[in-house]
Amino acid sequence: METEREDQQFEREENERLKEAFRRFDSLYNGERRDVTPLNGFEEDEYEYIIDKYIDLFNDPMARFAAEMGFGAYPYSSALLVKYCDALVVGKELGKALLVLDEYKDSFPPNSDIYLSYSRVYIGMKDLEKARRYYNMAIEVETAPEDICDSIHTLAQDCMEVELYDEALFYLDRTAELTSVWNLKHNETEKPENMASYYFDYAFCSEKIGKEDKAVELYQKCLDIDPFNDIVWHNLGIIYSKKGQHKKAYEAFDYAIALNPKNVNALFNMGQLCLECNLYDLAQSNFEACCKLEKDNPDAIAALALTYFLKEDLNQAEILYRKALIFCPDHQPSIDGLREVQTEKKLREKIKNRHKDTDGNGPKDR
Repeated sequence: METEREDQQFEREENERLKEAFRRFDSLYNGERRDVTPLNGFEEDEYEYIIDKYIDLFNDPMARFAAEMGFGAYPYSSALLVKYCDALVVGKELGKALLVLDEYKDSFPPNSDIYLSYSRVYIGMKDLEKARRYYNMAIEVETAPEDICDSIHTLAQDCMEVELYDEALFYLDRTAELTSVWNLKHNETEKPENMASYYFDYAFCSEKIGKEDKAVELYQKCLDIDPFNDIVWHNLGIIYSKKGQHKKAYEAFDYAIALNPKNVNALFNMGQLCLECNLYDLAQSNFEACCKLEKDNPDAIAALALTYFLKEDLNQAEILYRKALIFCPDHQPSIDGLREVQTEKKLREKIKNRHKDTDGNGPKDR
């Protein structure tokens, strides 16, 4: 019992030390003084914690900065090499990541994490053959490949980032297999949030390659775990719209907006659905909500302009198309829409003048 208490105390102290390191780093560098403090002011494990903390906070620039500093201070650390290269991949600095890996790879024994970093780089470059080769090397060098199942899931997400959805499904299948082995070996069940993430990614890729029924099935599994996920409801709405199931699409978008009134994509696509169903007033209210949230979004402004055009308010439609073109001068839907409005105005003017002539109010022939 005494040993257990000592271990718990040690763990608390270590956690506090790492948290304090992050607070100190953030205070020193998350501002204008990024290049003035010596590189070796933090321990190796502190740098690892700091990088991970910035990733958790979705602060990719600071994660990259901390990773570069950490690897600069501890270039013999394979963990910090991998974190630095991963940060470069996230920042789309693929060429630099490859140079760093090539320079330092021979400084370490065969390492699955380094091989997977190569895979990430080559996925970003869309060189799938090399990505697979390094993936296979990572699996071969690991005595327990199931331990890297989370990293394999990351490869799938990298594929999704560059729209390689079939390849993403390959890595998702491998993730499922390795996760199953890990859980069986450790007599555990997967956490619901991890399952939801897996279902979401698999559903997203399935929908992108045309397997819409499979995608719906998997999104429903997501909702069984997290019924209040507005993104899942929105994605279901997209699929139902494609399938022409307007009622289901409307309900899905409606749920998404109710759960998150600031979900711009759900508002926009609900507006598009309403246009398709000739519900112009509802379309207008959804597009107006989009424009309030994103005042410089040319797609939303042009969609609102189209709504006014269909409601035969040509002046307001023209104003809005011109506004969209201010934000994006080469926005093709606005260019086409403005041309259509001006054509319609000219046509109406001709009809109006013709009516004047037939009413006897126009010029007379001599």
